[in-house]
Amino acid sequence: MNFEAEDIPKESLPIPCGWRLLIAPVKIEEKTDGGIILTDESKKVAKHFRDKGKVLAMGDSAYEHPKFQGGIPIEDKMPKPWCKVGDIISYNSYTGNKITINHEGNLVELKIINDDEVVSVIPDLSLFNFL
Repeated sequence: MNFEAEDIPKESLPIPCGWRLLIAPVKIEEKTDGGIILTDESKKVAKHFRDKGKVLAMGDSAYEHPKFQGGIPIEDKMPKPWCKVGDIISYNSYTGNKITINHEGNLVELKIINDDEVVSVIPDLSLFNFL
């Protein structure tokens, strides 16, 4: 499974601010490794992965800010980090902001989400591979 921006040097990537995470979504391929062009139906199935990605960077306040309830801090800080750089995570499809960057003439789409919008950490993404 490939991810957007895997070949982009870290220093060229946007830096997430505060408690935000920079996510590289799963790359939707146009063809298989063997060169077979995927049908539109296969691409639709692959879009199932668009709410999964790899954590590329974390803001310097990620998982360090207070948790609020009704505007009042309810604890010193968020619970232990839910994920770390390099983890594959899932998040809600409509979460965060899309960022498109131009890398060597190719448009690459990334996401920036808040640290508390991580839904799960996925230890083995191959379990989802049904193409």
